[in-house]
Amino acid sequence: MSATNTLVNKAFEKYRKQMEDEVEKQCRSFCVELCRFAVWFRLRDPNAHNFTGNLINSIVVALYRKKKPVYASYANDIMPKAISGKMTNSHGRYLFRRDYDSEELTTYVPEVETDESLGLNDAIRVVRSYKPVGNNMFDILVAYSAEYAEFVENERASTGFLNTYDHARYVGIKFLGLPKLEIIPF
Repeated sequence: MSATNTLVNKAFEKYRKQMEDEVEKQCRSFCVELCRFAVWFRLRDPNAHNFTGNLINSIVVALYRKKKPVYASYANDIMPKAISGKMTNSHGRYLFRRDYDSEELTTYVPEVETDESLGLNDAIRVVRSYKPVGNNMFDILVAYSAEYAEFVENERASTGFLNTYDHARYVGIKFLGLPKLEIIPF
């Protein structure tokens, strides 16, 4: 009987691994699509303006398997790179001859202090440092990781975050069979 149990257990383990790998493959595709939609929602918002390109390039959708990062889709991979580091409040007024959105002679006085690095650096840092809670097999994180993303969303509602959330909820429920999505404050 123990030899039969061992064979049955090995067969179930192999099947479980195959199913998990298939779900991971679907989740990776979902991450790519979700990242593309997050970028699209930011670009199409009439109140959005990208001076340096760091907010849009800080968008990332990451997949975690058993709380470990296994995949990330970065907006920076599909968008033109930022034209400079992030603007910061302590600098004062910035003048752009031509900004990220190709507008000429724009100025901006930032209201948030930043580390002046690139939005991509923030996205990478978030993926590496985020630790999913609970005991889920898979977790998907959508992050607008620039320091001022929350400020922009609260003041101008132009990051595209809420549209991305709605899209994730609809697609996740329809195609991945997810029962619900939660917004976890970062």
